[in-house]
Amino acid sequence: MRARKFLLLVSLVTLSLFLKANHGKDGKSEPAVLGSISDAITKKPVAGVMISITSSKMQGEKEFLTDASGNFRIPQLPSGEVTIILEKKGYKTFRREGVILKEGMSLKLNFDIRPDNDEDEGEIFHPLLRMLDGD
Repeated sequence: MRARKFLLLVSLVTLSLFLKANHGKDGKSEPAVLGSISDAITKKPVAGVMISITSSKMQGEKEFLTDASGNFRIPQLPSGEVTIILEKKGYKTFRREGVILKEGMSLKLNFDIRPDNDEDEGEIFHPLLRMLDGD
């Protein structure tokens, strides 16, 4: 009889710890942002993209990197409005403001980022090029 009570007690404690681990304060689930990042031209996943999330409810910012498959998961975010910034060398910085996170819900976002090609390559100034133009 004592063994059954002990087993029941251990089971209840384990279950309560499991539930607490999956929920935030007050037993409510905290929002998370997850998704993937791809190259806008090739549509291939982009690894190592720095994802920064800021909010008026957070101190500072949270930073995460995409994995080898371009995927990310950012847990334990406060509900409300956040700003998401994506940065990687060789790509244009992407910024999305006003993303709303609802309490207890995860938000799945997929982004396409554009390579940072200098669109002004024709505007390069070099004295030798001026001499070749004959000016």
